[in-house]
Amino acid sequence: GEISWKKPLSCHLYPVRVKDYTEFSAVNYHKWHICDDACTLGKELQLPIYKFVKEALIRKFGSDWYDALEKVALKVKKH
Repeated sequence: GEISWKKPLSCHLYPVRVKDYTEFSAVNYHKWHICDDACTLGKELQLPIYKFVKEALIRKFGSDWYDALEKVALKVKKH
């Protein structure tokens, strides 16, 4: 069933890890062999990790940040 509380943000973001520094936040993918099947399915579905964790990224950084991420991802994909 559905629960009324939200996961801790670090769990919600996984496999994305965020390291906050004074002037910026580093956003990185944590590759772990136990997630290989999920990554294979994501490739088949053409679902990039940033889209998989969209709700969590918006929760952490806001919708404007996520919208900017999507624009950059589209530019990178075109090249």
